[in-house]
Amino acid sequence: MVRLLTVLLVVLWLSAPAGVRAQGKIFNGYLDENTPSMEYPFYLSAGDSVLLLTTATDGDLDTVLSLVDPSGKLVAENDDRRADTLDSALGYTATESGRYTAVVSRYPYSNTSGHFTLEITIGDLSILEMLEDFTRISLSGPVRIRDTEHFRIHYTLEGRDATTEAFVNALALSAEEIWRIQIDRMGWQPPPSDGSRGGDGRYDIYLADLYGSGESALGYTSPETLIGDNPETPNVFEKAATSFIVLENDFDVPSSETATYISLMRTTMSHEFNHAIQFGYDVDDLRWYYEATATWMETAALVKDEDATTYVESVFTFPEICFGTQANDGDGLIVYGEWLFIQALVDQYGDDVVIRLWENIAAYDGFDALEQTLAKYGDTIENIMASYHIQNLVRRYDLAPLFGETVWRENTIDDVGRWTYTGRGVQELAANYYDVSLAPGRYYAGLTNDNGLLDLWAVGVRGTEADAFQLGRGGTIDTSGYDHFYLVVFNPHYDDPSRGCKYYDYSIDIAHAKSEPVAVYRTWNAAHFEPLR
Repeated sequence: MVRLLTVLLVVLWLSAPAGVRAQGKIFNGYLDENTPSMEYPFYLSAGDSVLLLTTATDGDLDTVLSLVDPSGKLVAENDDRRADTLDSALGYTATESGRYTAVVSRYPYSNTSGHFTLEITIGDLSILEMLEDFTRISLSGPVRIRDTEHFRIHYTLEGRDATTEAFVNALALSAEEIWRIQIDRMGWQPPPSDGSRGGDGRYDIYLADLYGSGESALGYTSPETLIGDNPETPNVFEKAATSFIVLENDFDVPSSETATYISLMRTTMSHEFNHAIQFGYDVDDLRWYYEATATWMETAALVKDEDATTYVESVFTFPEICFGTQANDGDGLIVYGEWLFIQALVDQYGDDVVIRLWENIAAYDGFDALEQTLAKYGDTIENIMASYHIQNLVRRYDLAPLFGETVWRENTIDDVGRWTYTGRGVQELAANYYDVSLAPGRYYAGLTNDNGLLDLWAVGVRGTEADAFQLGRGGTIDTSGYDHFYLVVFNPHYDDPSRGCKYYDYSIDIAHAKSEPVAVYRTWNAAHFEPLR
């Protein structure tokens, strides 16, 4: 689907005549909140190629460049042409004659504005060779090539980006191992081919000085050209894109005592290659889908090298932040820590659920993809998310001994009366946790002052087992016989997290009770449980 188009500029000309390699035109425009996009129609004959380039000339404009064919179908799209720029670039070869439309819009998840230029160059297939100059990185020395069965590694031994042959050898072996695990063993589909870009049809990896040049990333995967349907996935129609990977040239960075530079390279490669696979399904959906899945893949593919457990602290420290947030709430790493949710899905439904989710991400937008996936298992987002927050409380994960954290304790309830949060409340699909330190016995626990919007759960831990109780608006609990007892306030509401998250208010009423307690809803393995700190 093409984003909202508000301005139409008619720019028609014939394609390049025989014997002329290319012809180009440059146009100027301005985008802001009132004018979020502009259209530039032009004519292509079947077989013509077009190269489109946007350049922001002032302001903080972040452009997105799209190409629409004569039938109105989106056939190519690019956000950032490289990791170091917000400008856009794409190339396309026409399969039919007619009027095509270049659409320049601003990135929808940020409020940027400014002037830009759009350069449209039409010619034969050779003009697309220039696309690499705009979309791929330039290394600091003579480029060397190392080919494996599925990958082409671009590197240099000179200048800032210099690496070593030993490191390239290690990367070549690891890349093929990761391909075998994720594609051959786990059943993911290969990323779409970029044709001859980078020299041939192998998947391209570039080694560059990312960390030493001030970047905090150890690697990134850059989507390049939207191709629509991925021929590697014949049963799924998606908004797929070709891509390439850039990795740190030597991984000579501060690390933990157990993480060697080879280990960091391997887990980064596993993470980034999963992004390449993801872009073969859909290149533009909720960010948490991408980062949570790729981080989970670190634990699923190369568990001895994983770095995923370092992100758990973000989720456990800020459980009240809305799930999938794209804002700067918390510490900005929550979407990586949400690999725990992907693991929770796998624990409930098996490894295949993750691929099923991505097939639905290709077909549906936002949380609709998760809804469709869970519906096949007779489940709902509200139910699985409540379960996920309880799983975090009891730390029911095989890797929990590596976490070093428990979920944040919002407050301690040590008397009857009305209790509330110490922070700001609870956002969408998030939770607050309360330690119940009352004398053993029966109590009523119920929500109030929340407009009937939230749900209440109780969890009692005894030895290596934890009983979960679904209280809904409220119910009777019996704390007798448990080593630890907790209340969990859960917000079952959800929306596109890019639209912002809001805090919900509530209070909890605690009173002595004589009625029968609520029955156990589910018993969890609590072998890795630790009392909330």
